[in-house]
Amino acid sequence: MIKDSSFNENILKTLDSFFADGRRPHALLIDGAGVEDREGLSLLAARMMVCENKDRTPCGECEHCRKAKEKVHPDIISITKPDDKKNFLKDDIKKMVADAYLTPNEADVKVFIIKEMQLMKEESQNLLLKILEEPPRYTAFILTSDNSNAVIGTVLSRVVRLRMGKANVTEYSEKAVAVTEKFIDAILSPYEYNRIEAAAPLDGNKALTAEVLEALVAVFRDAIALKSGGKILAEAFASKSRLLSDNIKPEKLLNMYDTATGLLRSLENNPNYNLLSAVLCAKI
Repeated sequence: MIKDSSFNENILKTLDSFFADGRRPHALLIDGAGVEDREGLSLLAARMMVCENKDRTPCGECEHCRKAKEKVHPDIISITKPDDKKNFLKDDIKKMVADAYLTPNEADVKVFIIKEMQLMKEESQNLLLKILEEPPRYTAFILTSDNSNAVIGTVLSRVVRLRMGKANVTEYSEKAVAVTEKFIDAILSPYEYNRIEAAAPLDGNKALTAEVLEALVAVFRDAIALKSGGKILAEAFASKSRLLSDNIKPEKLLNMYDTATGLLRSLENNPNYNLLSAVLCAKI
């Protein structure tokens, strides 16, 4: 089995199983945990793909392993969004797809690591579908994302998924925090319009919707815990959890928690976002 103290044994066993009997996944999605964890595991998977020793990968001894570890291997290509942009550019994805049809420089396989899929809009993700479904035999892809809900269903169906689990401390974007806090304030308002207004930024934004729903699940969970003398886990929303705990009955909080959890799970089926927002506003 792979030896790497950076990752727990279960993750390494799962990754190792993808390469059993000389096999390798043509497309792998690594999601969960933190950015550094995802990047580290994606680089380990890339080393396994280019390693010369198929019976013991990564062997750590061949030239491909050495170059991969030093991050200078010409056949391991990292794809990221531009530093001055919020999302990936369509033209960059088109160029990557074209490059994927070119043969490797040194290894038997050319590996593209597409980092942080939650920063890629649905239109750009759709450009990946054909190459992920029918890649050249010498091309492989490793995708990373903070959560699988940020990846459209048609892409998910074409990859092997390796979930790392949540990081010890969940970090939320400023936008997600703002939307979540506004929605919680709207819950305590007698006017449904306030909830509709608070949920408006979620329409058509899968990554933000997933992040806000995860935050709401955490807030409702903590509010319920406070009712029974428990502790707050999501410190980012501690004041809002206390506010809900002080003002909403336990039965209502449980219903809110169940609704938010159900909507979060539904994201894997690529739902209608206008309908999802309507359900969120009506049931919470």
